[in-house]
Amino acid sequence: MEDKDEGRILQEMIEKHKPKSDYLASLNIRVGNNDHHEVVAAMKEFGKKVLFLTGTRAMRNYGFLDKYLKLFENQGFEVMHYDSISANPTLKQMEEGIDVAREFKPDFIFALGGGSVIDTAKVVSVGISGKPWDFVEKRAEISNAIPIVASSSTSGTGSHISAYAVATNTDTLEKKTLKHPLLLPKLSIADLDIVKHMPSSVIASTGFDVLCHAAEVYTRKDCTPEAEEFCTRALQLIREHLVASYNGDSLSNKVGMVYADIYAGIALNLVGTHVPHAISHPISARFPNVNHGQALADVFAETTKKMIEQGSPELNKKFEHISELLGGSSDFVRTILNYKKLLDFETPKRFSREECELIYLDTIGYRKPSVDRSPVGLTKSEVRDIIYTSLQKK
Repeated sequence: MEDKDEGRILQEMIEKHKPKSDYLASLNIRVGNNDHHEVVAAMKEFGKKVLFLTGTRAMRNYGFLDKYLKLFENQGFEVMHYDSISANPTLKQMEEGIDVAREFKPDFIFALGGGSVIDTAKVVSVGISGKPWDFVEKRAEISNAIPIVASSSTSGTGSHISAYAVATNTDTLEKKTLKHPLLLPKLSIADLDIVKHMPSSVIASTGFDVLCHAAEVYTRKDCTPEAEEFCTRALQLIREHLVASYNGDSLSNKVGMVYADIYAGIALNLVGTHVPHAISHPISARFPNVNHGQALADVFAETTKKMIEQGSPELNKKFEHISELLGGSSDFVRTILNYKKLLDFETPKRFSREECELIYLDTIGYRKPSVDRSPVGLTKSEVRDIIYTSLQKK
């Protein structure tokens, strides 16, 4: 069931800071448990024709695909279902979804799934008005979008409460980010009846993503006091609930991570990430069998170790504070390594020297803007050292 106190804390924080942020003022978040009928009823304000996006298996296997199709039928919606969406969704899959949308002409899109499904919905929502990769590369401007309702089946990507979408271009082997206010879902849902079905491996990978979102935002030079407040609450909830959620079935731990994801996702949208995400995206782009959380876990400790070695006293105090918020000592790297162990990330993915070099070239190439947002000025040699130390086959 929903933690009413945490819901109140979240709303109070949003109300406190939204006068300074159009993004915060636009958030419409609903956390519940088995609220499917009410959620579908709430969608009526967006129209009657719904393009329903899911992944290929999970929502079907757990019965939620049929549940929502039945609810839509009972409440008079006209539905088109599209599910050709994989983890690390490709631009080609998104363009197939755009073709479906152009033919069906939906009033709105309902995305039920993890970050891959929700990101696909976002690209489809703007792709009917232009070529999505042109938007990514800023060769064209987004001017309109189909409204999105997003129900997240995981607690990690923050996609359901962000104005970001990530897409992989398999022709160029690039994984890039699209950001625009119109990508923010009109209604953002986390239903415990769905989230509780997350396998432990997904809890680990998405939960580690939440941790990285909060830590990277908090250590950015341009982190705002508002973002710091959301990061701090996310890190406190991660300490209380991530490992416990991974190890057990307690709904209180699941809902704790739902809120951790929301707080960190808000902070991410307010500020953004830096080097760990800059490295992890090229890994997933070239090696789609490596999920985003795994890629982050493989490079995060070594990246922060390099930053701490070069960091100012102010930055290193931030790392110490994050470590303590996560329940560790002042040694942030040791705390991260402990979380990796507790979440069974002990065996990293390993790559050949040639593969590491490609990841490095992508990181200092198309992901360079994220590298440049590092709280310390990492040289190309230092970025290469991080990648080879973290990833190269021994």
